[in-house]
Amino acid sequence: MSRLKTAGKSRLPIEMRTQRAALDGQYKGAIRSAPRTVLGSAVAAAVFMSGQGAFAVEPAQLQNEVGAKTSQEGTTLPAITVTGRVDSAATEGTGSYTTGETAAATRLPLSFQETPQSMTVITRQRMNDQQLNSVQGVLENTTGVSSYQSDSERTSFYSRGFLINNVQYDGIPTVVGNIVSGSGIGSLDTAFYDRVEVVRGASGLLTGTGNPSAAINLVRKRPTREFSASASLGAGSWDTYRGMGDISTPLTEDGRVRARMVGTYQDGHSYVDGYKPQKKSFYGIIEADLTPHTTVSLGFDYQDITPKGSTWGGLPLWFSDGTQAAYSRSKNYAQDWSHSDNTLKTAFAEIEHRFDNGWNLRAVANQYRTEYDAELLGVVGRPDRATGLGSYPYGAFPVALASEGRSRQNTLDVMASGPFELLGRQHDLVVGATSSRRTAGQEDIAPFFAGFAPVNVYDLSTAFPRPNFDAMASIPTRTLIKQSGVYSAARFSLADPLKLIVGGRFSNYEIDDDVGGASLHYKKSEFAPYAGLIYDIDKTYSAYVSYTGIFNPQTDYRDSRGNVLTPSKGTTKEIGLKGAYMEGRLNASLALFDTELDNAAQMLAGTYTPGGAQAYKGADGTKSRGMELDLQGELGRGWNIYAGIAHFTAQGGDGVRLNSQIPRTTAQLFTTYQLPGEWNRLTLGGGVKWQSHFYQAPNTGTSSLGGEQHSYALVSLVARYAFTKKTNVAVNLNNVFDKKYALQKGDFDTVSYGAPCNVMVTLNYKY
Repeated sequence: MSRLKTAGKSRLPIEMRTQRAALDGQYKGAIRSAPRTVLGSAVAAAVFMSGQGAFAVEPAQLQNEVGAKTSQEGTTLPAITVTGRVDSAATEGTGSYTTGETAAATRLPLSFQETPQSMTVITRQRMNDQQLNSVQGVLENTTGVSSYQSDSERTSFYSRGFLINNVQYDGIPTVVGNIVSGSGIGSLDTAFYDRVEVVRGASGLLTGTGNPSAAINLVRKRPTREFSASASLGAGSWDTYRGMGDISTPLTEDGRVRARMVGTYQDGHSYVDGYKPQKKSFYGIIEADLTPHTTVSLGFDYQDITPKGSTWGGLPLWFSDGTQAAYSRSKNYAQDWSHSDNTLKTAFAEIEHRFDNGWNLRAVANQYRTEYDAELLGVVGRPDRATGLGSYPYGAFPVALASEGRSRQNTLDVMASGPFELLGRQHDLVVGATSSRRTAGQEDIAPFFAGFAPVNVYDLSTAFPRPNFDAMASIPTRTLIKQSGVYSAARFSLADPLKLIVGGRFSNYEIDDDVGGASLHYKKSEFAPYAGLIYDIDKTYSAYVSYTGIFNPQTDYRDSRGNVLTPSKGTTKEIGLKGAYMEGRLNASLALFDTELDNAAQMLAGTYTPGGAQAYKGADGTKSRGMELDLQGELGRGWNIYAGIAHFTAQGGDGVRLNSQIPRTTAQLFTTYQLPGEWNRLTLGGGVKWQSHFYQAPNTGTSSLGGEQHSYALVSLVARYAFTKKTNVAVNLNNVFDKKYALQKGDFDTVSYGAPCNVMVTLNYKY
């Protein structure tokens, strides 16, 4: 089939390439299906797109795709002009495992080849194929990202050895999570999102603050000009049920005003006894073209996560005689009253104006609110191997805590981007400013022994009464965080094959913090640099080198006196090779990185703050080095693939292995193939995830005796059958060989296990 013909990318401004790539992305599926529907045995090839968002289509020859003999002369069609704005980075409806461009690294819309950092885009198609219905599921299937799941609610994510604490919604930095829910993003439903973009390394240019790990950008779906609707209903292991509805409709006849609504509901049980995860969510957006050049959007999303029987930590790993305990994966000490409820609400308004000269002006106002309430019970200690009990100080004893709080963050971001000419060449520039204000308050009842009668770890069915939390004194925390910053990046065309991206962000950070009456005021200004050099070896390959910086205020970490640690500073040096095959439908990258972090928070074993939380200190000289290999896209028609390998070594300033509780090497593969010919209603796929061993070293961090999980692999399978063009059913089978593995082993000398073999059957309908 004839592919889209385009001029050399070095001669086109970014705005032009943005529109051009859309045809090979969003409309790729429509063009492919045309021979069977509208165009008969011919298809049109797009060759030009105007600055006003219109593109012309010229005739082209096409061999008949159903295998019949075609005329030597072919069939031609008259030229067509289609008007309207297209988001060429959008992945919904493309059927692809990659995207034509992304602005996740610099705010400049660049292809993978033009971006001087290692990155992954998890598309809508891939989320659908693998049933990645939570952000945790997405990140656990992303190259270079490892998860550390302490219990049913607390999951933290790491990249290159560092905790990921950089989260964005549509490119706007947002603080997500709290001390109870870990990173806070794992349980978020993905039904709202067109794609999830992950940029690895330091990302201070756009996020302002954070660790030199990775930045996660959750990109929301947008309304369509034509009416569309989809729904799915799924049922699976442990009486799990999930429903999703998605409607997009024009509100005016010409589609200038349009709206979209997405809703989900998920309920059921779990492989863990007594644990019942439940969540519901809603997303709504209205978008209007005030003029052909100006678009305004108003939106709101809501996620209510209300699990019952939430676990807190794992079960005792060590017996009193020094041998290790092993449990059924279903064992759980959480009670009926145990819960960890989280409600997240976001309201946003956006206006964008596109000038005739290719420049764009965009302003976004965002308000993000959270509320959480948790009452949890766990068990710690070293029981007797023979009886499962023991006597004080040996034995397993119940420990409880309670916490509640809320936060509100207001953010405003204004950005302008576009091309300019200098010394006879065309270049690109983005400049912007961000301001945010976050207020948070919480009341904590620090962890305490809920009783000194030992718990029998061989029989965890005996109910434990809810402690009278209401009568206990709590420790209040009040925090006000103000951030502001200006950022800019310029992409200079030094020569046709050579591009230089330079920029940075100047940030101001201020915090007022009060913990139990002890107050702290802190103010700091920092500059985060960004530089990248990209050389186009040929039309397929490019090589790059980059240097990026970031700083992290570390407000979640306190010293033994309860004071917030001063900011850490990180830099990432990276070199890489990128390839774009099959006209950009398959992207590959190889990256080598070297990251340094000073004043990094280091846990002080056995030391706590006045409020009872874990105490930390700042340590210099933390280093991480490694490589990442990433492949995403299409190997052939109907054959999608995602594959990745990541490896790193990291140590603190004292030479001790950094974050040994996460694996050093991870690898994954997932692929789907739509069968040809008469079997084209059937799509088959599968994948494997492998990770190296991890461990908790004795007498470090939260572990006294340590623990180790050996390397393991998890296999998944998928089959999808299309009854009609509108209806299909999919079957997803996970952990096919029922591998037993630990999610964490040694944290507070406990162990938690991952899910056994499970299945999900989903009926999908699309109009």
